[in-house]
Amino acid sequence: MLQEWHKRVTEFPSRVAEFVKIVDASLSRERGKYLTWDQLAAACVIDEAVICDVKKVRASVELHGSQTRSQMLIDADEAASQKMQNVSIVTRVNQALYEKLITAAFSFL
Repeated sequence: MLQEWHKRVTEFPSRVAEFVKIVDASLSRERGKYLTWDQLAAACVIDEAVICDVKKVRASVELHGSQTRSQMLIDADEAASQKMQNVSIVTRVNQALYEKLITAAFSFL
């Protein structure tokens, strides 16, 4: 469903849609599917009503660690995590509102 909607909005006759289409084509080749992380994050900032559910956790960024490099690590210790929550992770969004915001953005120029 999301993939079909994305295909429709990137066909709009606008510079925004053309730009996103080029960038997404490159990313889709690398990952094998379409993902909207950056657009979704922007929509959540523009209109908080996009956010339906949030999970609060304790997390940090491991810069030169043994597990990852420059990635966020979520603390698996529930007790410690509940005391020192410092990150909100969006776990569910209002798909209709998200599509409305992105459609409006793609139609702009």
